[in-house]
Amino acid sequence: MAVVGVTNPTLLDQIKRTNPDGSIADVGEALQQRNPVLLDATALEGNLPTGHRITIRDGLPSVGYRLLNQGITSSKSTTIQVDESAALLEGRSEVDVELARLNGNDAAFRASEDVAFLQAMNHQAMSTLFYGNTKTDPEQFHGFTPRYDSLTGGNNDNIIDFDAITGDAGSGADSNSIWMISWSPQTCFMIYPKGTVGGLDRRDLGIDYVNDGTAGQDFLAYRTHWTWRLGLAIKDWRYVVRFGGIDATDFVATETSLITGMVQMYNRMRDFNTGRTVIYCNRTVLEFIDLQVINKTNMYFTPVEWHGRQISGFRGIPIVVNDGLLATESPIAA
Repeated sequence: MAVVGVTNPTLLDQIKRTNPDGSIADVGEALQQRNPVLLDATALEGNLPTGHRITIRDGLPSVGYRLLNQGITSSKSTTIQVDESAALLEGRSEVDVELARLNGNDAAFRASEDVAFLQAMNHQAMSTLFYGNTKTDPEQFHGFTPRYDSLTGGNNDNIIDFDAITGDAGSGADSNSIWMISWSPQTCFMIYPKGTVGGLDRRDLGIDYVNDGTAGQDFLAYRTHWTWRLGLAIKDWRYVVRFGGIDATDFVATETSLITGMVQMYNRMRDFNTGRTVIYCNRTVLEFIDLQVINKTNMYFTPVEWHGRQISGFRGIPIVVNDGLLATESPIAA
């Protein structure tokens, strides 16, 4: 796979650059451990206060051969514009001052609470990345699944249905997806609004009175406010491929079908030289794939290096577990 240079910044890069004094770096490293997408996803500042406007070429100019002393007709390409929205994810922590001091180390006690908020912010962000739907939840940003959910859509060539491979009439009780995504400014990337800070923003609001839920009864508490402005922009739909509707109730019986679908994914990716290509799946799917890696007769699954460690790969592409992916997805629409 081609290596994409420093001109393709990741979300983790943006988080580490949030605060010039470096104080946000610890938050970035801690979040990285809970969110592997941070190591891969390109993150760019949008060109709109609410997100990012993409200009997409949807038509090429006409060209042709000509004879000497014979002219040709001038032409031009055509473009369309699409506005991608960003969302505002927030949280607020309030810790009783006296409770924190019982521990003998106020900072350590608050840090332990920060870890919980990091986990909660991460879970929500990753859930929205794959399942956010602005049609039903306008406060969120639009994720991958509602964009790649129908075999009759404009991007249906990049949607592979497990049922179509196996010949089943419908998915079983569990339904999983595998995603192949190429991250780059020209293909698919995360966004944050124009003029804002990229990544997770942690603000220590100090000590203030907090109401305990009873009228007129307050107590002193350490207050921390968490903010994450983020969205998803897909500039070229050909660089995202979904293999969905995977019934994992009996992987042994469906091993060949799983490999068939992943081969189709590989061949429907536009190319592997434009972006940083990664495959994402949940733990249920990855466990079965890991078992295939130790199968010496399987030439498709092999170990690969991903950010300094060995993980399973498919034809050289790293396969990364993402806990934001469900095992109970709805079937792909026909």
